[in-house]
Amino acid sequence: MITKIRHQITACLLCCGTAAAFTACSDFLDLKPLNDVVLENYWTKKSDVTSVLMGCYESLYAEDCITRMGLWGEARSDNMIIGVSSSQDLEQLVKEDLLPSNPFCNWASFYQTINRCNIVIHYAPEVQDLDPNYALTEMKANIAEATFIRSLCYFHLIRAFRDVPFTREPSITDKQEYQLPATSFDTILTNLIEDLEAVKDDAQLYFRKPNPDKQKESAERDNTARVTRPAIYALLADLYLWQGNWQKCIECCDFVIDFKQKEYESLKRRLQNDVYLFNDIPLIMEKTENTSGNAYNEIFGEGNSFESLFELTFNETLNKDNKNGYVRTYYLNTSGNTMSSGRLAPFDEFYGDLPNKSTELFNVNDCRAYESIYQVGTTQYYIAKYAANRVTIDNTKSNWSPEYSWRSNDYAHWIVYRLTEVLLMKAEALIELGSDNFESAFSLINAVSKRAVNSFSPGSGEVLKFNDYKDSKEDMEQLVMDERHRELMFEGKRWYDLLRQARRTGSTRQLATTVTKKQVTNVSGIQIRLADPNALYLPYYRNELKVNPYLKQNPAYNTGDDADLEKN
Repeated sequence: MITKIRHQITACLLCCGTAAAFTACSDFLDLKPLNDVVLENYWTKKSDVTSVLMGCYESLYAEDCITRMGLWGEARSDNMIIGVSSSQDLEQLVKEDLLPSNPFCNWASFYQTINRCNIVIHYAPEVQDLDPNYALTEMKANIAEATFIRSLCYFHLIRAFRDVPFTREPSITDKQEYQLPATSFDTILTNLIEDLEAVKDDAQLYFRKPNPDKQKESAERDNTARVTRPAIYALLADLYLWQGNWQKCIECCDFVIDFKQKEYESLKRRLQNDVYLFNDIPLIMEKTENTSGNAYNEIFGEGNSFESLFELTFNETLNKDNKNGYVRTYYLNTSGNTMSSGRLAPFDEFYGDLPNKSTELFNVNDCRAYESIYQVGTTQYYIAKYAANRVTIDNTKSNWSPEYSWRSNDYAHWIVYRLTEVLLMKAEALIELGSDNFESAFSLINAVSKRAVNSFSPGSGEVLKFNDYKDSKEDMEQLVMDERHRELMFEGKRWYDLLRQARRTGSTRQLATTVTKKQVTNVSGIQIRLADPNALYLPYYRNELKVNPYLKQNPAYNTGDDADLEKN
């Protein structure tokens, strides 16, 4: 892994002029050693820092990286089953038949990204001393962006593997020792919080100030495709939620919510027919005139919406090769207006007999059911979220009659954080603080729900009633879990939500019961396996064990060849 990291960083530095367009680094074989390139010819001016910083973003866009961001947070959950075009490796992940040889356990793309960030953070202060045009505030903002990307990568790694190698030092020369033992989940989590707390207010609030007199413009893309201060606060809120620091989570969420409320006030004139206050929270309306689907179309279809905080933005006009490789996991391609078979499919229990009858998860009038899942005939279901470029639901018809415009390419953006998730993070933290906060938590959950439930007036059509939940912490906890399930379905969050719940309660029982509902065979065997907390995490990739003698395999998978590796 380390050799690959060095080669890819070298390549990135040499092609830094194209990194800003998020293009891929190319052939590594004929390049000078990294230490020669960096120490002799590089890190003398501001553009050197910003070009490699763009390489950090570019590394997140790589198919290996973005695919794992999605699959690690979804494939093992109750959201997904195998589609008709699945690979064996993907099938093993979905069916809990995991082996250390499975390539989806390969974390190399994350460490490549982490190392790029470490290099930026290491060299930026030196460049600031050398280049009078590189202001201190610019340098701090660049470091804040790199710290966010590095922290996001480590956050994915610890939720997927638990304990992983952790370093803030860049791998620059061949003399450096970059083989490290695993650091514990909690230690890494604490370090990530400390890192982000140190830089959270150094990041830019805007890369371009939105203009209240113009319709949607490039400012939206600039402010969501790059790491801004609200994005850092959203990640910090998530980290505090996992740490169980409820008050700090709420404070970070409040920063984001207050930011969006102020932005709404400044843009109200041009947002007045599109954004509505749901329990005082500005959210994009689903319904316009006689159709619903507007919020989906702006958030997932077009992308870079008012509600977005940070997303990986794919754009055909920038580079035809800059495509979202993860989208192909949801569907293969389209022909006309017919969805073709995907590698993954939704668990049909969530859709059931909609729109004729509500399911355990979705109300019949919940737009998110139709925006997330596409039904063909009576037995076929496909993942619609991200695959659909546009969803239109005719409210004048009794059966809703959703219509879909499918993507003919892979340029769907991948959303990392958006406003409604922040609302639900705050609600979860409020619930854990106790019953005095239940009503405030419910108001946030209900704001998300009301936006999604079809009605002829945005202020009506509520399906959640506070009296049904107010007397029980367990009921409130389940309510926020269910709302996250509905709102964030197929967005790489569900397995992590179930895992966070299991860590908080100290029991794997509910997780095992939930995720085995989708399984057809060996249900009891999977439940027995998941009773072991170690089995909630992925095994270390076998190739990593071969090259890093400090790594010890997860005990849940320490059998066969891996046991032999540890003896040698």
